[in-house]
Amino acid sequence: QSMKHFLRTLPLFLLLLFICPCWSQITCDPVFPTESDDVTIYYDASQGNGALNGVSPVWAHLGVITTASINPSDWKYVATTWPVNNAAAAMTYVSPNVWKKTFNIRSFFNIPVNEKVIKLAFVFRDASGNTVGRTAKGGDMFYDLVDEDIILQDPPVGTALGINYLGASQVRLALQAPGKQVVHVIGDFNDWQISDAYQMRRSFDGNMWWIDLTGLMPGQPIRFQYLVDSVLKIADPLSTMVLDPWNDAFIPPLTYPNLPAYPVGKTTGIVSVLQTNQVLFNWQATNYVRPKKADLVIYELLMRDFLSSHDYNTLLDTLDYLDKFGVTAIELMPVNEFDGNISWGYNPAFHKAPDKYYGSPESLKMLVDACHQRGIAVILDVVFNHASGSSPLAQLYWDTPNNRPSGFNPWLNPVATHDYNVFHDVNHESTATKTYVKNCLQYWMQEFLVDGFRFDLSKGFTQKNTLGNESALAAYDAGRVAILKDYADFMWSIDPNCHIILEHFADNSEEKELAEYGMMLWGNMWGAYKETALGYNLNADLSGVSYQQRSWSAPHLVGFMESHDEDRIAYELKTYGNALPDYNLKTLPVGMRRMEMLNNLLFTVPGPKMLWQFGELGYDFSIGQCEDGTINPANCRTSPKPIRWDYFQDTYRRHLYDATAALLQLRKNHDVFETTDFQTNINSGLQVRSIFLNDNELNVAVFANVGTTSTTVENPAFQHIGFWFEYYTGDTLFVGSGVPTSFTLDAGEYRLYLDKVVALPDYVQLPVAEPSGIVSYLSIQPNPVQDFFRLNLLLNENTDLYLEMQGVSGNVLYSNKFDNLSAGPQQLQLNAVAWQSGIYFVVVRDAKGNTHMQKFVKVD
Repeated sequence: QSMKHFLRTLPLFLLLLFICPCWSQITCDPVFPTESDDVTIYYDASQGNGALNGVSPVWAHLGVITTASINPSDWKYVATTWPVNNAAAAMTYVSPNVWKKTFNIRSFFNIPVNEKVIKLAFVFRDASGNTVGRTAKGGDMFYDLVDEDIILQDPPVGTALGINYLGASQVRLALQAPGKQVVHVIGDFNDWQISDAYQMRRSFDGNMWWIDLTGLMPGQPIRFQYLVDSVLKIADPLSTMVLDPWNDAFIPPLTYPNLPAYPVGKTTGIVSVLQTNQVLFNWQATNYVRPKKADLVIYELLMRDFLSSHDYNTLLDTLDYLDKFGVTAIELMPVNEFDGNISWGYNPAFHKAPDKYYGSPESLKMLVDACHQRGIAVILDVVFNHASGSSPLAQLYWDTPNNRPSGFNPWLNPVATHDYNVFHDVNHESTATKTYVKNCLQYWMQEFLVDGFRFDLSKGFTQKNTLGNESALAAYDAGRVAILKDYADFMWSIDPNCHIILEHFADNSEEKELAEYGMMLWGNMWGAYKETALGYNLNADLSGVSYQQRSWSAPHLVGFMESHDEDRIAYELKTYGNALPDYNLKTLPVGMRRMEMLNNLLFTVPGPKMLWQFGELGYDFSIGQCEDGTINPANCRTSPKPIRWDYFQDTYRRHLYDATAALLQLRKNHDVFETTDFQTNINSGLQVRSIFLNDNELNVAVFANVGTTSTTVENPAFQHIGFWFEYYTGDTLFVGSGVPTSFTLDAGEYRLYLDKVVALPDYVQLPVAEPSGIVSYLSIQPNPVQDFFRLNLLLNENTDLYLEMQGVSGNVLYSNKFDNLSAGPQQLQLNAVAWQSGIYFVVVRDAKGNTHMQKFVKVD
């Protein structure tokens, strides 16, 4: 039925809903005009700003807003000339202060055939043009037109934007596109042809277009697009799968098997895909417990530069490596649809659709499930600060002459509000944006069971214009805080334990408030750790890696010394390190040990931590390296980088991996690394940096010589007297009462002492310290041990010997004293028949108090 007939059947109270907000100033006959109508416009000069109250005659200034307008006030086809008093501008007197004008819309304004009229535009004036009638706020006046072929009807309650699955053969499509004149759906179901049967209905408020599609083939991929105003073809902005005619052909079948074909010859541009009756994924990790914030060790990775096949299936096969290393969370750089294939992913086009270059949605679910089975969280890097030009959010409202979003755009700003923006800036104060973002987040949380999100450039979620003033952007912004809290509350309403991480870098007062609200924030310490690594001075202050140093009450600082954005510290060492004759930091053996030292000054500080892929192997290719090997940071920053799994076979890089894995497993298995009772002495000016962690179960003391010469640590402030065990070497230090304790640290040397024996993971290959003092040799044979074993000793002098056998928790299984053993080789026979299989330690102390420890394995 026609729009006019439909409106005539509406009750009066519904008709009044359509009347223009300025209806007291402007009324129209007919009340709901279409662009082809003859209309009479009535103007009440006493309303609005009242400037023409009592003025006679009154003249009109008339134009239209069309589909070619670039913003809501971009008048087109103005039919009058200011202030010429001719027939085009003349108004007819009706009654005091009421004037009218009659005209045919299309002919009066000479509208081109392919252009739609959206609104009539007015201001009114006196004969001189010096007195102007406007709205009460001094603005132009507008009157909406109605498309004569559109059916106005609100969608059923509960309809969400995007694709609503209603059954095996039925879906409801809903598109937000206010101000558009007509929208059709084209696709496989109508052979991509325009027809009245597939014209969408418009909601009464003009905001949503919707249609029900029936008779679809159950379980079959169905391709479709929206045709807007008979000109623009777009995919659904909230698509969960799209087909790209320019890039999909380069996706290998092994990466995405059975990828639907693009409808070549049927349409152009990006196409949406829907599918009813999708098979539900059979999740296996039903007992998964998400790692706590304080326990997070996040491994940030870009699959393109981590795996030669760049897909989820191959990453699935790599999880054992990451699990053994000690990772508790994987952060995937953006995996939603972005422009092209070879990208970091920060050019998002469809925020809700997984990018096919990394694999199918099912393979992503398999990855998440496998991570959860290992206790590893999956965090997605999401980019809601901006959208690329291929996004329907940009295309729907585009200012072609200025090549930017138009002023009509419900989601995007025509001009960015801050200097960090790339592509097209998102307006997070817009209700349309908030609805869109929440729709996307909910999908990833519920469909893929992801554990949380890292929000790229969250500092940009503001409408405060700070262009040219970086400090103003970083300053406390209450509006931005409210936006982020609203998003957080929404995510926590779905999953109260969802991890929310912000790349924020704003004023500390703002970060503190967000952290104490429950969000985590990136803590970039690259500069300080890099300067410490290079070894030229002691000026670098590492204390900012501690949330307590920032006066936060919540341990929600994600400290890191490398991310995707910084050059690799191993590269900095190799290229710029201090090359001293006896301590050359540019060499691989010294550089890798230097990296181990830095890790001990990072991962031992309580709070979540992050490392960049291959950082555990000392990846030393520049971020600015091009594919041909040259260095050009301006052009090659995001270019593909060499994938170097062969590093694992290098002795020095493997030692870095083993030392870091041992540290991360220690951190994972002991609550002391969550303690709030800790002290850090890692600020500038100190050659020896130290960290002390205190807990009832275990105490930790870390010492690191960040200088380039050896130094003696005098009277280190251990938490208590007694034995302390160096975790990596098994060496033992006795801290006595009233007896000064000291030890020497070589350049770059580090030590991690525990007050209980904790076994190294059995797969690491760290050398054990050689015995010294009276006991010059110590070995266990055989090792692994079955029922009996021999303890072989070489004594430099006669001595009493104290012997203990301990389990990994420090419990003593056997102890004995051997009196007056003679100098020379000694062999003690020991019985392990009653012991369970596992890891044990032999602790030997001579008459002078020197203590030595060695690990062995008991097997059945």
